[in-house]
Amino acid sequence: MDKSWITKAMWSRDYVNGVNNFIEFAGRSQNISGKILCPCKSCINRYFHSMKDVKDHLISRGFFPGYVVWNRHGEEHCIKDAGAQLYPGCKTFSRLSFILKLFRLKCLHSWTARSFDMLLELLVDAFSNGCCCLKVRMK
Repeated sequence: MDKSWITKAMWSRDYVNGVNNFIEFAGRSQNISGKILCPCKSCINRYFHSMKDVKDHLISRGFFPGYVVWNRHGEEHCIKDAGAQLYPGCKTFSRLSFILKLFRLKCLHSWTARSFDMLLELLVDAFSNGCCCLKVRMK
């Protein structure tokens, strides 16, 4: 995952787009109250805030130095999924490659988060034979 935008000026388009992508990614690992750990320079992953507040913190304060592996925001699951089969016996996709292809389609065609979630719900219903990776995004 390219994170070169983290070091760009906080007012730059690349940085703001990167923060938006981070918020979408980190939102999948939010706690029961809908909050995530804030990786801004002040909070340093010690405090939970709403995604809106985390976004505001990152835009105004920036990430704390050295936060390159988003281990508090779900990135370690991607590493595990890189080698896992999409479903038992699947030779075409790993869990990670399938999810990345879905996200690529979402971005290329400007799907809303709601339309993407609806597609995932349909896929879970259609392929309920153990393809658990689709349930991750819908949380």
